Amino acid sequence: MIDSTASIAFFEIEEEVWKELFPKKLRDLPLSSNHLEELPKILASVQYKRGILAYEDWDQLVPESYLFEIQKFVDKIKEGKETKVFLCSFKIDDLLAPNVKILKTSFYVMGTENGIVILFQEINTNISFSTQYTFEDWVLFQPVPIKPIYKPELWIKNKNSLSLYQDLSLSKNSIYGNIIVYLDNELLAKPAIYRYPKEDDTPTQQEQWKSVPDKLKALEEMRKNQLITDEEYQKKKTELLKEF
Repeated sequence: MIDSTASIAFFEIEEEVWKELFPKKLRDLPLSSNHLEELPKILASVQYKRGILAYEDWDQLVPESYLFEIQKFVDKIKEGKETKVFLCSFKIDDLLAPNVKILKTSFYVMGTENGIVILFQEINTNISFSTQYTFEDWVLFQPVPIKPIYKPELWIKNKNSLSLYQDLSLSKNSIYGNIIVYLDNELLAKPAIYRYPKEDDTPTQQEQWKSVPDKLKALEEMRKNQLITDEEYQKKKTELLKEF
């Protein structure tokens, strides 16, 4: 671990570890800290969908207070001219159970000679503890290979030299909804992809009608797993039944 506060931590990842986790094309990129100062600005533009329901609002994934900590971390490694791959993990306490339940986000940062690659391993993962958790409890991390994913959805708000990563060597699921590329023309999708599925891939009215029962099932699962309160469940259920 390089640096930490009570709610955010930064790690240096060994080469033999991250090369086992990253998509093939990214493993052989030459590392550089040339563009790392842009990292807070990039993260500020990354939005996530609050829930699985289509009408949910989008929120900024990384809170402003954590962007400040990330800026300090970037300044530190830029000063040392580090050419490593780093991992950042942060938590947000659940308002109803702040001592035993959190939302956790973890992402790798790879600075390349021509840009930055950000690979999300966890995105607002809901974690519950049987007793009041400690720093060591929530910061524990189990790395797994980065694969193309559809959920949870990310949306890049700033469309300046940013795109989700697309591996053209794959015949299916070539868009990585959990990898963001900045500036590097060798990696940027052409045309750029700001959200997957794309914003114009909206379902027809009939498809939306058919999806209401599925949404109700998902809502019931969220209530059973205590991801939402009974009050929130009833409110959403009422809205869905009106839609149905």
